Amino acid sequence: MRCLLTFLLLSSLVQAQSSQKNRITVSGGWMRQLYGYPYEQLTTAPVVGLSYGYRPLKFMEFEAGVVVALQPGGVSCNAHACYDPNDRYIWVPFGVRFIAPLVAKRLELSAGGGGLYERYSVSNPDSPFGQFGGYGGWGGYFSAGAAVALDRRHRFWAGATPRVILANPRYARDRWFTITGDLSFRF
Repeated sequence: MRCLLTFLLLSSLVQAQSSQKNRITVSGGWMRQLYGYPYEQLTTAPVVGLSYGYRPLKFMEFEAGVVVALQPGGVSCNAHACYDPNDRYIWVPFGVRFIAPLVAKRLELSAGGGGLYERYSVSNPDSPFGQFGGYGGWGGYFSAGAAVALDRRHRFWAGATPRVILANPRYARDRWFTITGDLSFRF
């Protein structure tokens, strides 16, 4: 009997976790290079992404995903020709987010960070300017975000997420700022 009373007391003190522990998010937005060499122009590009999150606790979520920046390198020209590298950055972030539900659990603020794998690839290897090649490496990211529930059951969410990406592949130091609009489904 004591064991049953202890269990009931402890279970009444613990806040119940919602049944929506999983999140799938589709995002799209914009990125900008944070710094470059003095002779370089800072680049911007559109980004698209897909991520998955799992909440083991009410205020903490593990997340992983993929974000692709399309055509971040500009067209290079000389006196004889122009070259479009048809390049892209592919980032695979994985980390943790801490979430603060506000306003009757319809608005959430979040902050987080984690590790990241970066892959830069070039689809047009025929360059008149020498060797353009891809590279890959590891780094990290920091993010913040805000989201609002679109329905009563809190299944569909819309939000925005700014991120700072810090990648350190061999012979490069990539620093990017991205901001995306997000549409999420929770189940």
